Amino acid sequence: MYKCKRDARAPVAEILFMASISKVLFTAFFCLIFAVSISAQTTKIDGEGLKKLLPNKENKKPLLINFWATWCGPCRVEFPELVEIDKDYRAKGLNFALVSVDDWAIIDSRVPEFLREYEATEIPSYLLDYPTRQTIAKAVRKIAPNFSGGVPATLLFNANGKLVYQKAGVINAKLLRKEIEKVLPKMNK
Repeated sequence: MYKCKRDARAPVAEILFMASISKVLFTAFFCLIFAVSISAQTTKIDGEGLKKLLPNKENKKPLLINFWATWCGPCRVEFPELVEIDKDYRAKGLNFALVSVDDWAIIDSRVPEFLREYEATEIPSYLLDYPTRQTIAKAVRKIAPNFSGGVPATLLFNANGKLVYQKAGVINAKLLRKEIEKVLPKMNK
């Protein structure tokens, strides 16, 4: 009776196949862990919550707030510069908060995707939880009485919580940097 000999290459092929499966699983696991570690946490906030963000007795640092939305073209234009401003001034004593005016239903999807896309996952992120532009504007006017209601909008508060700069529309980064320099502690400039 004739016996079929097993191909000598079969064990090598099985080993290579198992190694490639292991590599794929390891890569998938690593990507999952990495994605979770860089996910941007966005917290719902209301008008009273906005007030609590402002500098106070416990936190006497200047604060920059940017109001934006994932659907806003001008927001996309200015976002890279805002991320650079955060990187340049955080260690010098500037706090920064991003406040989305998107629909709260995308707080766990489009908002964090946008923040990852622009490498803004280290900046505290909030979503203003109001259903209409009018109610959003009313909430923001609790900290910026002249807020127009449009986005993007950028507010700068000094260490005492006083609004010292307000810009509706895309920022002029050079001008904003000059305003930030004015409110930073002298030793950190």
